[in-house]
Amino acid sequence: MSRSTQTDARLKELDELADEVREQKERMETLKIAARGWVEKRGNLNAQNRKIWQEAKELKKKRDELNEEIKKLKEERTKIYEQTTPKRTELESLRKRIDRLLGRTSRSESATIRRIHELDWEIQTNPLTLTEEKAIIEQVKELEEQALVHKEARTIRDRILELRADLVALRTAANTVHEKVTNLAKQSQSYHEVMLTKIKETEGTKSQADEAHKQYAQIRLELEESQKKSAEAFERFRELRLTMKQEKEDEEKRRVETLMAVESEAAMKKLKERKKVTLEEFKILKSKGLI
Repeated sequence: MSRSTQTDARLKELDELADEVREQKERMETLKIAARGWVEKRGNLNAQNRKIWQEAKELKKKRDELNEEIKKLKEERTKIYEQTTPKRTELESLRKRIDRLLGRTSRSESATIRRIHELDWEIQTNPLTLTEEKAIIEQVKELEEQALVHKEARTIRDRILELRADLVALRTAANTVHEKVTNLAKQSQSYHEVMLTKIKETEGTKSQADEAHKQYAQIRLELEESQKKSAEAFERFRELRLTMKQEKEDEEKRRVETLMAVESEAAMKKLKERKKVTLEEFKILKSKGLI
């Protein structure tokens, strides 16, 4: 290959390398813009994801607070039920007892008292034989025992009414607590469902954020590859320029040396012929140690 052809080939390669460096720089700028876009998108999605998670945590906190309140209300309701059981047991026992007591008398309490008064008046106002008076006294005694039965029954009846009132109050309190539990349970369930929706939503944003990161990582690989190609092309460009520069300097040096050899030969011929040499010719001969 002639020197001219080699130079043309090298100049062509230099142009190609310059184009390669320029193209890679343009590609790197494009990739950097795309990378910034994916980084921004990833950041926005992660921020959105954190916000949704915070909302989910707040909903969970509210749900848990309601569940704790529900737990306390259920404990309160249980205590109410625990108070109800002995009262029901006592009420049932008193009902059986009063039935047994009232079974021992065929008269009402008022009729019994009235009959006692009638017999007492009869004893006081009528002349009676000892036998008749004794019979009436026995009747009065029996009636008084029935009156005592009625008195005891009245006491029991009052306690029954008291127990019934207590049971009604307890049932009302239990119902009130139950309504609170039901309402709070609905609120808790609502918070729970919204929380699950939020958590589900984070799965979508996380998936998008992961995809954005994946795209960013891919672009980074492409950017590194482009930087590598650019650096390799630039290094080859620099080396080729240096090689061409060195070859040019060597060529110039050879040309100068050839020229000086020719001129020194001509100057020596003049000296031999005892002709006058120029100052420049004198310097050349002296530099070569010929004079």
